[in-house]
Amino acid sequence: MTEPAHATLSPSGAERWSTCPASVQLEAGYPDSSSDYADEGTAAHAVAEMALREGKYATAYKGRRIPVRAGKTVEVTADMATEVQKYIDYVRDVAAGHELLLEQRLDISRWVPEAFGTSDAVILREDGELHVCDLKFGRGVKVDAEENKQMILYALGALDQFAVLMDFGRVRMTIHQPRLNHVSEWAITVDELRERGARLKEAADRAYLYVGSETPPVPSDFGPSEKACRFCKAKATCPALAQRVQDEIGSDFENLNAWAGSDEQKAMTLKALSPSTPEALGKAMQAIDLIEIWCKGVRGEVERRLLLGEPIEGWKLVKGRAGPRKWTSEQEAEDLLKSMRLKADEMYDKTVISPTMAEKLLKDTPRRWAKAQALITKSEGSPSVAPASDKRPALVIQPAADDFDDVTTSAGTTEGADLV
Repeated sequence: MTEPAHATLSPSGAERWSTCPASVQLEAGYPDSSSDYADEGTAAHAVAEMALREGKYATAYKGRRIPVRAGKTVEVTADMATEVQKYIDYVRDVAAGHELLLEQRLDISRWVPEAFGTSDAVILREDGELHVCDLKFGRGVKVDAEENKQMILYALGALDQFAVLMDFGRVRMTIHQPRLNHVSEWAITVDELRERGARLKEAADRAYLYVGSETPPVPSDFGPSEKACRFCKAKATCPALAQRVQDEIGSDFENLNAWAGSDEQKAMTLKALSPSTPEALGKAMQAIDLIEIWCKGVRGEVERRLLLGEPIEGWKLVKGRAGPRKWTSEQEAEDLLKSMRLKADEMYDKTVISPTMAEKLLKDTPRRWAKAQALITKSEGSPSVAPASDKRPALVIQPAADDFDDVTTSAGTTEGADLV
């Protein structure tokens, strides 16, 4: 979802300000900034919108440069087109036969003071379902639609705007992250949506008290957490987060300074900070994500200040390793190589189209699509650590000893011992 201007309490920051009202005041001193990743996401959204409006594939815009902000454009690469096409295919599929509205500016001020936003896609279904879709183009953390406060606010705005056209009874929210092959859907009734809206309105009213305020926040209005702190601009200098990290690590926090000392000091530091029992490991695991967010925040803030010319004792900026070589423009490079009469197999790294694109081409011919499906597979997900509250079932891991037959006899001897 793109936002041409920023609301004071933006829907994208709802997870932060709804649980940590004090962050509104702390963030006020930080400038809005962008990044190459954000610019790429802006361009990807523009390609998706154009393709959906014009009935084209994303590859039709390959080589085009998309304006993203003053003086900056981003070229549509083959990789971007391939990934955006996954989202385009999804929207076209779920919107087939229904009214599709793109880049709809939504007024959310009924729920959050002065708030607005622009929804990527809103689908009005004749069966009484309102469907709101959000494209996220990053490669970072997977985001689920269920209880997602940003999606709740956009759904509330869409419901307020389009309820005069149709009697909706159900709302579906979808977050599509093509680069992670992740599609998350969540559907609730309109009454359930409004209940959540009422709770968010109460939180927003509290957070709005800190807009333009110079009164120090009360301690109870700080709420450091993984979700709230991840994208907070003030996380590096937030006293509540620093205290939370210190509390989680324990009284040995100051011992981290010993890391610059002798090998013996380093070993003692690691021993003091390393949990050893299952109970201690479980408690430490709960804190890791939050601590990592704080660490990245501190590093980012030091870099930001050094880039502004502000000295940071003991640290400086140096030139990092150069990135891989790439064409300044894939389209211009393609034209140049063609003019040099290079053969097609010399110019291109050809790959077979994805199963998603194949389905688009073949699904109208069931027999052909059935043959193609026989060649489609998915790799099994690798085991990963998750909190016990995660809805996915726990893997049953057999201890290594269970992989071997018991070769001990009832008499306590070992069969085949005479072979040793």
